[in-house]
Amino acid sequence: MTLPTNPPIDRFLIAAIADRLIYHSEIDFNPDDARTLLHSLPRRKTSRFEFGIAGRFRGGSSRGYAAGVGSVKVEDKKDRDFAYSTSQDAYVRAGQWKLLWCGTRNGQAVEIEQVMADPTDEGRGARVLYDVQGEPLSMDIRSVRALKFFFLTLVFPGWKPWKTPESQV
Repeated sequence: MTLPTNPPIDRFLIAAIADRLIYHSEIDFNPDDARTLLHSLPRRKTSRFEFGIAGRFRGGSSRGYAAGVGSVKVEDKKDRDFAYSTSQDAYVRAGQWKLLWCGTRNGQAVEIEQVMADPTDEGRGARVLYDVQGEPLSMDIRSVRALKFFFLTLVFPGWKPWKTPESQV
């Protein structure tokens, strides 16, 4: 399968469409918006499996000696967060959203995620599924399973059915 050339990115249009797809209705979405979104995103190769890791660890501390005071210990109370994803460079950022086009075994998909969302938050992302010709089939919402191991949080995202295309009468 050859990938089409990448269209110029109109981030305002992409952000507006993502807003409508997510917020317009709780049960269905506009298939024309979904088609426009699919055709507006660049096709970048992504790995079949995305590996991501996020974590938080306590701030460090320092010990030393202060003249006239003696031994001192200075602690940083602020937690430090980190995150890594193998598909980081493949996302398109538009407004509050970051979007990723994915080729799938049976068609295509567009993942929509809030930029400032904590990766361990449930429901902070969606995925629009398309057939091979680019016709929207359904929209799923993110469900997250997280495994905490000391200061690491391993996130295993999954998808639950959410919306269907509105009927065209």
